[in-house]
Amino acid sequence: MPHRLLLLTTLALPAAGALLLQAYLHNAPLSAKKTSTISILPTLSPTALISPSHKTINPRSLTHNSATDSRYIILSHSEIRNLTDEQILSRFLRGFYNGWVFWLERGVIEAFRAVGRTMVRVGFTGLETNGREILRPRDIGKERLPEKGTVLLGGNFVVLGKDVRAEEKGPSFVEIGFGDDRKGFAGFHRFEVERLREKEGEEGMRLWYSSISCHPREDRLPLPGWLYIFHNFYAQCLFRDGVREVLSN
Repeated sequence: MPHRLLLLTTLALPAAGALLLQAYLHNAPLSAKKTSTISILPTLSPTALISPSHKTINPRSLTHNSATDSRYIILSHSEIRNLTDEQILSRFLRGFYNGWVFWLERGVIEAFRAVGRTMVRVGFTGLETNGREILRPRDIGKERLPEKGTVLLGGNFVVLGKDVRAEEKGPSFVEIGFGDDRKGFAGFHRFEVERLREKEGEEGMRLWYSSISCHPREDRLPLPGWLYIFHNFYAQCLFRDGVREVLSN
């Protein structure tokens, strides 16, 4: 019986994957032309590099324990219409966690929550939570960002910080932390809106997604190197889902 179940599972997984891929492609978040305008970098955005959240996730300030990447896309005034920075970030955050790509991870999180557990419980000694919690991605609002210290998705993520700024004072951003600085894995995602001025030869805004993961206790990477190859693909797909949510509203 176990062998039959294993066989059925083995046969079912490719079929389920094919159906999911078909559904995803049918609802493709961005055209190939638009996707080709996404720039990918091996480092964080300039402002993410100096974020105070580095001290939160890596309190020992270890120097060889981190993996980083970032990507951005430039959207025109006509594409973002009259959306404010906070509306853009709120929509992106919602699309990032409530899109097709996060579906499987979302399902695993829900399965853990159904039995009273957390997939990877978030917690940082340098951050106090505020008692607020958003359990499901669809409950993330489109108009306002969750406050600092808000726990997301059953305790797997937390808002490390946010700042909605006037255009002349720099990018607006929100940072989402994951992992635990007392254990072997921690990091944060930073989403930011950088308004472009006409003197830069561009009109509109640059939407950034930066990601860092680290081993808070030892001076080495927290995960095997091959997993970062998958991460880069996964991050690109999540980014596209977030951008789609911004463009569809």
